[in-house]
Amino acid sequence: MIKTLGKVYLDGVQFTTDPQITREWTPRRSRLMGIGGSTTQQDFGRFAKDMRLTLTSGQNYANQAFVAAIELRMQTRLAMYPYTDYQGIDADVVIVDFQPQPTFIKDGLGVLFTYVLVLDVVALRTLNFETYEGA
Repeated sequence: MIKTLGKVYLDGVQFTTDPQITREWTPRRSRLMGIGGSTTQQDFGRFAKDMRLTLTSGQNYANQAFVAAIELRMQTRLAMYPYTDYQGIDADVVIVDFQPQPTFIKDGLGVLFTYVLVLDVVALRTLNFETYEGA
């Protein structure tokens, strides 16, 4: 059986191994085209609730217990979960999507999985190991 080594936690569930984490955090901004080639820039900044995290396992596998724990949490409607990771994020998140893919690698009675997990941040406490002071 694969040993749990991850430094990423979702609602107390420790990831089997650490995934690659991609942050998508686009500021709220628009450019309005005007008459005669004029433009108006609108910049409303970035808000914690605009951040989306995509966690991809790659060749770092997850065990059956981890997959079952995430799928159980997905069954609860409108649920927010505490999340921490090795990049210094401490936040409350909602699970947007979870796509586990079974491998042919045996792990006890089951198999190991690769996965893509998408999370939306609802509240952000820490960013890059620093207290988050933004909205």
